[in-house]
Amino acid sequence: MVVLDTDVLIFYLRGKNESYLKIKNLKKKEESLNTTIFNVAELFKGCYSMKNVAKGLIKVKSVVEALDDIYLFDNNSADEYAKISSDLKNRGQPIGVMDELIASICITHQETLYSGNIKHFERIEDLNIKDWNKT
Repeated sequence: MVVLDTDVLIFYLRGKNESYLKIKNLKKKEESLNTTIFNVAELFKGCYSMKNVAKGLIKVKSVVEALDDIYLFDNNSADEYAKISSDLKNRGQPIGVMDELIASICITHQETLYSGNIKHFERIEDLNIKDWNKT
């Protein structure tokens, strides 16, 4: 099972062929396609900066509903987030709250995060991550 990061979903929403083909290939392999509640929040946030908010919301809702699961933030994720955030801060390598929250959910659910934002996420030791541009 995989968790699709916001960048993958944005490319898909924009109709970028490479993201469509990669998602299609994951489905062909019978991978469960998931994301986190924070990725969904980022997608909705993007809609409200568009000229046509209503059109953006319809597209985002359609993609979100097609996913297999939306992982929520629970107590285990909160504990994992605190560890990640503290570790990154202590090393002087923070990556931003949203990415830390997304990573905490992926680790808690033992999922692989598909993202193009490898530079940030590779700083988190226990996170399974794949560069969606290279898979």
